[in-house]
Amino acid sequence: MDAFDYDDVPNWRGREVQDRHGHPFGVITDIYVDDLKQRPEWLEVKSGVFSHHQMFVPVSGATLHGNLVRVAYDSRYIHDGPQFDPKGHLTVKDEAALYEHYGLDYDPAAASGSDSEYLIPVSDEQEEARRGGHGHRPRLRKHTADG
Repeated sequence: MDAFDYDDVPNWRGREVQDRHGHPFGVITDIYVDDLKQRPEWLEVKSGVFSHHQMFVPVSGATLHGNLVRVAYDSRYIHDGPQFDPKGHLTVKDEAALYEHYGLDYDPAAASGSDSEYLIPVSDEQEEARRGGHGHRPRLRKHTADG
C-alpha cells in the first residue's frame, strides 16, 4: 500500500524527487492521471536546473519524506525510459512505451473517458492526434494546477 493520499499528489508539483536509494534526480513538473483508475498515475520530472530532460515515473510505490518524494526506481533506469515532448499530449503509443518500460499492465481499450476532477477537456482534433491512429483513446491526461 502506498504511504500517501492520492488526492494530495497534484500538490507535489515543484517537489524534489529522489530515486529509491535517496539520490536526488529532479523536480516534479506535472502530474498525469489515468482515466481508468481515475487517479494520479505518473509524475513528469525535470532533471537539472537548465535541462529540458523530462522523465516519467509511476506514482505507485512512491513515498513521502517531508517535502521530498522518493520513487521506487533507480535514477539510471528512469533516465533510460521513453522520452516525450513535455508540451504535447501522450499518444497511445507513448503510453504503451511507458508502461512497458516500467513493466506495468497497459490496456488502452479499457480507458473509460469519463470526467473527473483530474481531467482537462481536449478538442476532437487533439483527441484524434493523441490516438495516434490506433483507434483507442489514451488513458493518461495531464492534470492542471487549477483542478
